[in-house]
Amino acid sequence: MKHALVVFVILAVVAGVAYAEPRADMSGSGDFSASAVLWFYGTNVTAHVSGNLTLKGDLTIDGTEAAFSARGPLVGAASGDSNTMTGSGWATFNARGTLDTGEAITLRGAIDLSTDDVDLSSQTSGSGTGSLYVILTLPEQKLRLRGTIAGTAGGGFVAPDDPQTMQLDGAGSFTFALASRDAAVKKETDQSDSEESNLSWNTDQWPQELREQFVRMMEEESK
Repeated sequence: MKHALVVFVILAVVAGVAYAEPRADMSGSGDFSASAVLWFYGTNVTAHVSGNLTLKGDLTIDGTEAAFSARGPLVGAASGDSNTMTGSGWATFNARGTLDTGEAITLRGAIDLSTDDVDLSSQTSGSGTGSLYVILTLPEQKLRLRGTIAGTAGGGFVAPDDPQTMQLDGAGSFTFALASRDAAVKKETDQSDSEESNLSWNTDQWPQELREQFVRMMEEESK
């Protein structure tokens, strides 16, 4: 049955029949390692983040389930207040991997994160929740999924590459749950306003570089 993910696409192309975008759900967990270069302006802190992440979990398309795993680079930025120890972060990533049936997959996505409980000590730690957007590419098929992400991270300060900054190296883990547009819209009707806001993708507060990356991602999605 798992091979139906690919067989369905082949039959659709051969028959020349137009099908509506299938319902898809994805959930799982992941981990990451990254370096953050920090700049301090009074109590304001900004950071540039770069690293790698690994994703694994289950993908269900129209009732057919398959396990997946993928990994790839991520880049991001963050800003916050050193007094309140709260802030926001944004990242984009490009992960490649396979389904357990052997098909290649690509997950290109963006993360919009709010952090809390940050401890800026020599052993820095923190947690956060936010929204996640993924463009999932399968052979002859492309799906768009949105949902939520939550995780924790820890690390420590290291000697910076740039003496005018501070550098933090760390690692963390997270969980996520995603659904395609039709599924997400249906679920929204039963959620509170705060939960619905997790699907908002207003990028006004994003750093320009990441906003441009996200725009390019959306443009490629429509091709």
